[in-house]
Amino acid sequence: MNPLTGNTTQQELTDKEHTVEERDFSDKTLAQLIDIAKDIVHREDIVSATKEMEVVKITFYKKLNNDKYTALKAFMNDGGKEDEFQPLPSPEEKIFKDILNKFRAKKANFRKQQEAQFTKNLKIKNDIISDIQALINSKETIKDTFVKFKELQEKWRNTGEVAIAFRNDSWKSYHHHVEKFYDFIKINKELRDLDFNKNHQLKVALCEQTEALMEEKSINKMNEELQMLHEKWKEIGPVKPEDREPIWERFKEASRRLNKKRNDHYTNLKEKGLKHLKIRSSICDQIKELATQKANNHKQWSELTEQVQSLEEKWRKEGSLRKEDLKSARSDFKKSLDVFYNKRNEFYKSKKEESTQVVKQKIDLCEQVENINANETLEWNERTQQILALQEKWKKSGYLSKSKSEKLWKRFKAALDVFFENKRAFYAQKDEQKARHLSEKEALFETIKSFELDSDIKKNKETIGAFMKQWREIGPVPRDKQQIETSFRKTIDSFFIKMKIERDELEEIRFNDKLEGLKQSANPDAILKEKKYLKNKIDTLQKEVNQYETNMAFFKNSKGTEQLKNQVLFKIEKNQTTIENLKKKLKLISAI
Repeated sequence: MNPLTGNTTQQELTDKEHTVEERDFSDKTLAQLIDIAKDIVHREDIVSATKEMEVVKITFYKKLNNDKYTALKAFMNDGGKEDEFQPLPSPEEKIFKDILNKFRAKKANFRKQQEAQFTKNLKIKNDIISDIQALINSKETIKDTFVKFKELQEKWRNTGEVAIAFRNDSWKSYHHHVEKFYDFIKINKELRDLDFNKNHQLKVALCEQTEALMEEKSINKMNEELQMLHEKWKEIGPVKPEDREPIWERFKEASRRLNKKRNDHYTNLKEKGLKHLKIRSSICDQIKELATQKANNHKQWSELTEQVQSLEEKWRKEGSLRKEDLKSARSDFKKSLDVFYNKRNEFYKSKKEESTQVVKQKIDLCEQVENINANETLEWNERTQQILALQEKWKKSGYLSKSKSEKLWKRFKAALDVFFENKRAFYAQKDEQKARHLSEKEALFETIKSFELDSDIKKNKETIGAFMKQWREIGPVPRDKQQIETSFRKTIDSFFIKMKIERDELEEIRFNDKLEGLKQSANPDAILKEKKYLKNKIDTLQKEVNQYETNMAFFKNSKGTEQLKNQVLFKIEKNQTTIENLKKKLKLISAI
């Protein structure tokens, strides 16, 4: 029994099946054998019970056949022919078959649990191998690393067996990585010295960059780059103990001087802000003064308006204010403008001047909204942007008397009402459609969950592929019900995992499904987002390759680093392969 998991190991199971004592049941009747079989079914040790049940079954059918043969002999002794003999149904046989079926089901369930435990153990062991591999790249002390390594070894020993198909490969991989770890322990000191020197060079470069920032004119850019340099500092590993304090003090002093420069800048801005606030307040007073001027005709009001607009422009170009002053300054500015423009509007209203151009413009705006309502080829987002722009134009289209504006406004508003009602109905229909999609996907998901894998891998793939296509063709579900999409993907992935589909093939299946989904949706935003993701991934991997190739320079003149050099070459080759695959995917998506 495994002390860690509490599970019976494979070897223990095999041993039990071969060591169960074979009992003799030849002196038992059919009824007694049935009772023994019932008792076996309820035993917890299914392995030892299997052998005994087999002996009981052989004995039972041997006795049953003997009884049938005795009945045949009696039938023939009474003058009957052998081919005419029809034995009477045996109630004991039916009972015994039911018992056997229960036992087979119990045994099948046990085997299923056993395989699940094997799979769990395999994952644990694979994780242990990955953790050992990670220790080789660890930046911790040898002591801490070695403690973790011993803990992983203990965990390996306490983990149960895996399936026979994986047992040998799992052990070889474990043994290989254990050897690599001990090799790492031997060369770690030399690599650490190389790493210390490299880190020192990087930190000196950061200090130089930080010191150079004193020449940067933009305070915001200076501060952003300083924060970025601090993040880079955190990412760089340690240097030699004797170099740590001096290099840190240099970097800290450069940062302190930059922070002082920034603080001095904002102190100066505060003083300038008070000056700008005073000037803006003076401009507001001048606008209010212009509102008191007497103007009795259009020309005079035009001249005053030009002066106000000039003051407006001056106010807007005046230097920036502190955030706490900006709101009150804007409020004063708006009030001063309201005073002037309200008085000017009163003048034009009193004159009741008719503006044919304003009427024409408002009619044109009405017609544009009506045309948008009639045009069903535009996307709703584009229509909405156009409507909002027309509303803004309406506000700026000029003043009309109530008798003229009311009729035009009703027409304009009626067209707007039609637009927003149609938009509401469209999205309500979309919501209903998504609700139907959800119902259909829930029903399909129940079917998928009950699907049992066949021994025919090709047939399984075709069935799962059909599920994925049917799921995709149903369409999107409501945003708050997206959990069903996650559940679906996990269930589909579980099928591929059970079939032991290779990682590359599984990745290709997932990408092809995503590609078909993008084709079906024909959504430019979704396609653009996927293209951007692939491009960013390619750029990131290429940067890693470039960094690896740069790091190769550290190994040229160093002894004992051949193994680490090979590891770096392997990573470069792996990244380049991944980049090529991503480029192929990008090409396929770009062709949509």
